[in-house]
Amino acid sequence: MCVVAADGTRHSLGSVALLAIPEHDLAEHLERKTVQSERESGTLRREIDALTATLRETEAEENRLWDIQKGDESNVQKAKAWSLVYNKTKNLAGQLEELRARQQRLLAGEYFFQDLPSPISSAQTDANGTFTLPMPRDGRYGIVGRASRKVDEKTETYYWFVWVSLGGEHSKRLVLNNDNLVGAGSPDSALR
Repeated sequence: MCVVAADGTRHSLGSVALLAIPEHDLAEHLERKTVQSERESGTLRREIDALTATLRETEAEENRLWDIQKGDESNVQKAKAWSLVYNKTKNLAGQLEELRARQQRLLAGEYFFQDLPSPISSAQTDANGTFTLPMPRDGRYGIVGRASRKVDEKTETYYWFVWVSLGGEHSKRLVLNNDNLVGAGSPDSALR
């Protein structure tokens, strides 16, 4: 398990918990979370649209009052009127930013990580990012993992939901990396 940074540096991810979840259980979970996400996203979209319209009106009022206040800078009443609307605009913009962030979280790997079904087995990566995850030879399983690393002052978090099958074999090599992260478009990804 590793990620490759923008500069091409490879970073092994150690101490990462990995879960093997039967295909049926994980597929049901992902479908349920997708439906829930779409429903919540629709509600948020309506709230965002309404708040965006209110923000535009408030910004227009703020601009109008600013123009008036600039013409008579010594008028305290005009300055207070503009200040009230300015603060309202800032408040609305903050609320809008929070709603958009909530909407983004509905599409993120963390959202789908919540309430995962019970795994049939689990493992933890070693310092080199390698792992052995016992699982039955037959059937398909979702390998689920979440890792994070500190990059400068920011923490990057990575999610994997990858289908794997041993196809009757004793073992199989699985590499979890940038190519099969959630959102990377891997054909093996259980979460597109």
